[in-house]
Amino acid sequence: MNKKLKITLLCSLFILLLFFLVPWLRFVAFIIDYEGPFAKQDIMISPLYLGYIITLISLPIANLLGMGRSKKSKYRIWGIAIMLLFSLPLAFSIGITYSLIVGSPWATMLLFYVFPVIFIVGLILLLVGVFKKGVLSQ
Repeated sequence: MNKKLKITLLCSLFILLLFFLVPWLRFVAFIIDYEGPFAKQDIMISPLYLGYIITLISLPIANLLGMGRSKKSKYRIWGIAIMLLFSLPLAFSIGITYSLIVGSPWATMLLFYVFPVIFIVGLILLLVGVFKKGVLSQ
């Protein structure tokens, strides 16, 4: 893949990610402090779907950023992406989905168990990328 196409794809995906990330963050701010200036409840799309959409948009971003790099760099990129972009929106959406399936609003608390697991997986990948020994060139 040439460099111009890669940059164009990354820019368009980042803009699309921001388009979905801002309403999701506004809803999360509403949950935390419903009187805040950034908080808003009446967003146009359900936060359940926003979490999955944010995760699906973040996957190609992480893949494009890691394309053509060493394994060590790929581990670092994927670790950071999983910790920052995947863990919270995905855990939130999984918790709400499970709550809708079970029929109890308290089942949403599953996100408090899913989030650390996903975050720790990202942290392990990041640490593997940081501490992995590089290949010696002779």
